[in-house]
Amino acid sequence: MRKLGRLRVALVGLLIWGAVFGVGTSAVAATPWSGTVSYSLRDQAQFQVGYQLNEVVGFDLAYRDLGLQELTGNRWQTRFLLTPGDRLAFQAGYDLTGEHYLVGGQANVPLNQNIRLVSGVNTILPADKGAKYVDYLLGLQIGIGYNHYLLAGAQGEYNLQEDHEPELFVELDLNWRLPKGFGIRVQPHIGVEGNFHHQTTVFKAWPNKLETGLVAGQDPDGQWDVGLFLRY
Repeated sequence: MRKLGRLRVALVGLLIWGAVFGVGTSAVAATPWSGTVSYSLRDQAQFQVGYQLNEVVGFDLAYRDLGLQELTGNRWQTRFLLTPGDRLAFQAGYDLTGEHYLVGGQANVPLNQNIRLVSGVNTILPADKGAKYVDYLLGLQIGIGYNHYLLAGAQGEYNLQEDHEPELFVELDLNWRLPKGFGIRVQPHIGVEGNFHHQTTVFKAWPNKLETGLVAGQDPDGQWDVGLFLRY
Protein backbone atom coordinates (compact mmCIF):
# COMPACT_ATOMS: atom_id res chain seq x y z
CA MET A 1 0.00 0.00 0.00
CA ARG A 2 2.87 2.40 0.76
CA LYS A 3 4.44 1.68 -2.62
CA LEU A 4 1.13 2.35 -4.35
CA GLY A 5 0.71 5.62 -2.46
CA ARG A 6 4.22 6.74 -3.37
CA LEU A 7 3.62 5.79 -7.01
CA ARG A 8 0.47 7.92 -7.13
CA VAL A 9 2.24 10.89 -5.53
CA ALA A 10 5.10 10.54 -8.01
CA LEU A 11 2.70 10.34 -10.95
CA VAL A 12 0.82 13.45 -9.82
CA GLY A 13 4.09 15.31 -9.38
CA LEU A 14 5.31 14.27 -12.83
CA LEU A 15 2.10 15.39 -14.50
CA ILE A 16 2.16 18.74 -12.68
CA TRP A 17 5.78 19.26 -13.67
CA GLY A 18 5.01 18.41 -17.29
CA ALA A 19 2.00 20.71 -17.38
CA VAL A 20 3.83 23.65 -15.82
CA PHE A 21 6.94 23.43 -17.99
CA GLY A 22 5.46 21.96 -21.15
CA VAL A 23 2.26 23.94 -21.51
CA GLY A 24 3.98 26.99 -22.93
CA THR A 25 5.00 25.18 -26.10
CA SER A 26 2.00 22.91 -26.52
CA ALA A 27 -0.59 25.66 -26.12
CA VAL A 28 0.91 27.90 -28.79
CA ALA A 29 -0.28 25.71 -31.65
CA ALA A 30 -3.82 24.47 -32.19
CA THR A 31 -4.14 21.28 -30.15
CA PRO A 32 -6.94 18.98 -29.02
CA TRP A 33 -5.30 18.75 -25.60
CA SER A 34 -6.39 20.74 -22.56
CA GLY A 35 -5.39 20.67 -18.95
CA THR A 36 -5.70 22.19 -15.50
CA VAL A 37 -3.26 21.97 -12.60
CA SER A 38 -4.05 23.42 -9.18
CA TYR A 39 -2.92 23.38 -5.60
CA SER A 40 -4.84 24.62 -2.56
CA LEU A 41 -4.50 24.28 1.20
CA ARG A 42 -7.69 22.19 1.45
CA ASP A 43 -7.65 20.07 -1.72
CA GLN A 44 -3.86 19.81 -2.13
CA ALA A 45 -2.61 18.98 -5.66
CA GLN A 46 -5.18 18.29 -8.36
CA PHE A 47 -5.01 17.96 -12.12
CA GLN A 48 -7.14 17.24 -15.18
CA VAL A 49 -5.93 16.36 -18.68
CA GLY A 50 -8.42 16.26 -21.56
CA TYR A 51 -8.28 15.20 -25.19
CA GLN A 52 -10.95 16.32 -27.68
CA LEU A 53 -11.29 13.73 -30.45
CA ASN A 54 -13.56 16.07 -32.45
CA GLU A 55 -16.14 18.77 -31.74
CA VAL A 56 -18.49 16.23 -30.13
CA VAL A 57 -16.42 13.49 -28.45
CA GLY A 58 -13.71 13.88 -25.82
CA PHE A 59 -12.00 12.09 -22.94
CA ASP A 60 -10.27 13.15 -19.75
CA LEU A 61 -8.24 11.77 -16.87
CA ALA A 62 -8.16 13.54 -13.53
CA TYR A 63 -7.03 13.40 -9.94
CA ARG A 64 -9.40 15.69 -8.03
CA ASP A 65 -12.30 16.02 -5.63
CA LEU A 66 -15.73 15.16 -7.04
CA GLY A 67 -17.21 18.06 -5.10
CA LEU A 68 -19.65 15.81 -3.21
CA GLN A 69 -20.32 15.73 0.52
CA GLU A 70 -20.52 11.94 0.65
CA LEU A 71 -17.42 11.19 -1.46
CA THR A 72 -14.72 13.52 -0.21
CA GLY A 73 -11.04 13.63 -1.03
CA ASN A 74 -9.10 13.57 -4.28
CA ARG A 75 -9.84 10.59 -6.50
CA TRP A 76 -8.49 9.14 -9.70
CA GLN A 77 -11.21 9.30 -12.33
CA THR A 78 -11.68 9.04 -16.06
CA ARG A 79 -14.59 10.25 -18.21
CA PHE A 80 -16.08 9.99 -21.69
CA LEU A 81 -17.46 13.38 -22.78
CA LEU A 82 -20.22 13.96 -25.34
CA THR A 83 -21.11 17.51 -26.43
CA PRO A 84 -23.66 17.42 -29.27
CA GLY A 85 -24.05 21.22 -29.27
CA ASP A 86 -23.50 24.37 -27.24
CA ARG A 87 -26.65 23.73 -25.18
CA LEU A 88 -26.17 20.14 -24.02
CA ALA A 89 -23.30 18.08 -22.59
CA PHE A 90 -23.15 14.53 -21.26
CA GLN A 91 -20.48 12.50 -19.50
CA ALA A 92 -19.96 8.96 -18.29
CA GLY A 93 -17.00 8.07 -16.13
CA TYR A 94 -15.51 5.89 -13.45
CA ASP A 95 -14.12 6.74 -10.03
CA LEU A 96 -11.00 4.56 -9.97
CA THR A 97 -10.29 5.26 -6.29
CA GLY A 98 -13.70 4.50 -4.81
CA GLU A 99 -15.01 2.29 -7.64
CA HIS A 100 -18.11 4.27 -8.59
CA TYR A 101 -19.75 4.81 -11.96
CA LEU A 102 -20.36 8.49 -12.74
CA VAL A 103 -23.13 9.45 -15.17
CA GLY A 104 -24.47 12.94 -15.75
CA GLY A 105 -25.25 15.84 -18.01
CA GLN A 106 -25.77 19.59 -18.25
CA ALA A 107 -28.09 21.89 -20.17
CA ASN A 108 -27.82 25.60 -20.93
CA VAL A 109 -30.90 26.75 -22.86
CA PRO A 110 -31.55 30.42 -23.74
CA LEU A 111 -35.13 31.55 -23.00
CA ASN A 112 -34.61 35.07 -24.31
CA GLN A 113 -31.71 37.46 -24.85
CA ASN A 114 -31.03 37.86 -21.15
CA ILE A 115 -32.27 34.68 -19.41
CA ARG A 116 -31.06 31.08 -19.62
CA LEU A 117 -32.31 27.86 -18.09
CA VAL A 118 -29.33 25.99 -16.64
CA SER A 119 -29.38 22.52 -15.15
CA GLY A 120 -27.03 19.73 -14.25
CA VAL A 121 -27.25 16.26 -12.75
CA ASN A 122 -24.61 13.75 -11.71
CA THR A 123 -25.46 10.22 -10.63
CA ILE A 124 -22.97 8.23 -8.53
CA LEU A 125 -23.49 4.45 -8.67
CA PRO A 126 -21.27 2.03 -6.70
CA ALA A 127 -19.60 -0.69 -8.76
CA ASP A 128 -20.46 -3.32 -6.13
CA LYS A 129 -22.67 -2.51 -3.14
CA GLY A 130 -23.41 0.77 -1.45
CA ALA A 131 -25.54 3.88 -1.54
CA LYS A 132 -26.52 5.61 -4.78
CA TYR A 133 -26.34 9.41 -4.90
CA VAL A 134 -27.68 12.16 -7.14
CA ASP A 135 -26.18 15.64 -7.26
CA TYR A 136 -28.30 18.18 -9.17
CA LEU A 137 -28.88 21.87 -9.91
CA LEU A 138 -31.73 23.67 -11.69
CA GLY A 139 -32.02 27.42 -12.05
CA LEU A 140 -32.42 30.57 -14.11
CA GLN A 141 -29.32 32.54 -15.08
CA ILE A 142 -30.11 36.24 -15.54
CA GLY A 143 -27.74 38.77 -17.05
CA ILE A 144 -27.40 41.82 -14.80
CA GLY A 145 -24.71 43.69 -16.71
CA TYR A 146 -21.69 43.12 -18.91
CA ASN A 147 -20.19 39.76 -17.82
CA HIS A 148 -22.29 39.79 -14.64
CA TYR A 149 -24.94 37.17 -13.87
CA LEU A 150 -27.39 36.16 -11.20
CA LEU A 151 -28.34 32.49 -10.79
CA ALA A 152 -31.45 31.61 -8.79
CA GLY A 153 -32.63 28.04 -8.36
CA ALA A 154 -32.52 24.82 -6.40
CA GLN A 155 -29.79 22.26 -5.83
CA GLY A 156 -29.10 19.23 -3.70
CA GLU A 157 -27.16 16.05 -3.12
CA TYR A 158 -29.05 13.10 -1.76
CA ASN A 159 -29.14 9.37 -1.22
CA LEU A 160 -31.76 7.76 -3.45
CA GLN A 161 -32.97 5.70 -0.49
CA GLU A 162 -33.66 8.71 1.75
CA ASP A 163 -36.08 11.62 1.78
CA HIS A 164 -34.74 14.87 0.41
CA GLU A 165 -35.62 18.56 0.23
CA PRO A 166 -33.88 20.81 -2.31
CA GLU A 167 -31.85 23.81 -1.22
CA LEU A 168 -33.06 27.12 -2.69
CA PHE A 169 -30.27 29.59 -3.40
CA VAL A 170 -29.15 32.77 -5.12
CA GLU A 171 -25.65 33.06 -6.56
CA LEU A 172 -23.88 36.02 -8.16
CA ASP A 173 -21.17 35.69 -10.81
CA LEU A 174 -19.42 39.05 -11.11
CA ASN A 175 -16.58 39.48 -13.62
CA TRP A 176 -14.31 42.43 -14.31
CA ARG A 177 -11.78 42.50 -17.15
CA LEU A 178 -8.68 44.56 -16.42
CA PRO A 179 -5.81 45.77 -18.63
CA LYS A 180 -3.01 43.43 -19.76
CA GLY A 181 -5.16 40.29 -19.57
CA PHE A 182 -5.93 40.47 -15.86
CA GLY A 183 -9.38 39.83 -14.45
CA ILE A 184 -11.33 39.41 -11.21
CA ARG A 185 -14.25 37.05 -10.61
CA VAL A 186 -16.37 37.15 -7.43
CA GLN A 187 -18.95 34.40 -6.71
CA PRO A 188 -21.00 34.74 -3.51
CA HIS A 189 -23.58 31.98 -2.88
CA ILE A 190 -26.50 32.58 -0.50
CA GLY A 191 -28.88 29.81 0.54
CA VAL A 192 -32.46 30.54 1.58
CA GLU A 193 -31.86 28.69 4.85
CA GLY A 194 -28.96 30.99 5.69
CA ASN A 195 -25.90 29.07 4.50
CA PHE A 196 -23.31 31.20 2.73
CA HIS A 197 -20.08 30.60 0.90
CA HIS A 198 -18.03 32.55 -1.60
CA GLN A 199 -15.03 32.44 -3.90
CA THR A 200 -12.87 35.17 -5.43
CA THR A 201 -10.50 34.55 -8.34
CA VAL A 202 -7.76 36.85 -9.62
CA PHE A 203 -6.42 35.62 -12.96
CA LYS A 204 -4.33 36.53 -15.97
CA ALA A 205 -4.90 35.35 -19.55
CA TRP A 206 -1.67 34.96 -21.53
CA PRO A 207 -1.29 35.27 -25.35
CA ASN A 208 -0.66 31.51 -25.76
CA LYS A 209 -4.12 30.63 -24.30
CA LEU A 210 -2.60 29.89 -20.93
CA GLU A 211 -4.44 31.18 -17.86
CA THR A 212 -3.03 31.40 -14.35
CA GLY A 213 -4.68 32.61 -11.19
CA LEU A 214 -5.15 32.80 -7.45
CA VAL A 215 -8.34 31.58 -5.74
CA ALA A 216 -9.54 32.31 -2.21
CA GLY A 217 -12.85 31.71 -0.46
CA GLN A 218 -14.92 30.02 2.23
CA ASP A 219 -16.88 26.78 1.97
CA PRO A 220 -20.37 26.25 3.49
CA ASP A 221 -18.73 25.19 6.80
CA GLY A 222 -16.88 28.49 7.04
CA GLN A 223 -13.45 26.98 6.30
CA TRP A 224 -11.10 29.22 4.31
CA ASP A 225 -9.12 27.91 1.36
CA VAL A 226 -6.44 29.53 -0.79
CA GLY A 227 -4.92 28.08 -3.94
CA LEU A 228 -3.23 28.56 -7.30
CA PHE A 229 -4.20 27.20 -10.70
CA LEU A 230 -2.84 26.93 -14.22
CA ARG A 231 -4.99 25.90 -17.19
CA TYR A 232 -4.89 25.91 -20.98
